[in-house]
Amino acid sequence: MKNLISFFILLAVSGCKKTPETPANYDFKINTSRSIGTSTLVLKSIRDSRCPINADCISAGGVQAFFKLTTDNTDREITLCKGVCGPLESSTTIKIDGINYSLKLINVTPYPQLQKSDNTQTVKVELTRT
Repeated sequence: MKNLISFFILLAVSGCKKTPETPANYDFKINTSRSIGTSTLVLKSIRDSRCPINADCISAGGVQAFFKLTTDNTDREITLCKGVCGPLESSTTIKIDGINYSLKLINVTPYPQLQKSDNTQTVKVELTRT
């Protein structure tokens, strides 16, 4: 009988594995916003210093995306970077409705090109509950 009880306890405990959250992907253009829970995330600007396609550059450069997260009437400035960024990171932790999330810069498109300046850039980020 003890073995049977131990078996059911073991079965119950082993069934309690935390399943990983599926990341949510969001695309932003300048001044577009997304509601996430009771918060709002807005892409304020992009600084793109990546080496253009078919150009000869000393450095590959990097791209920075500047966001504003508004939660409970409090604004937080967030800067995410890909490429040569110095101390900046491509992801950060944010808290929305008391839950921690990882906000990660996935890509900024289109990639810069020589003699083409009227590109409307799109920033793709990934939001994952941690």
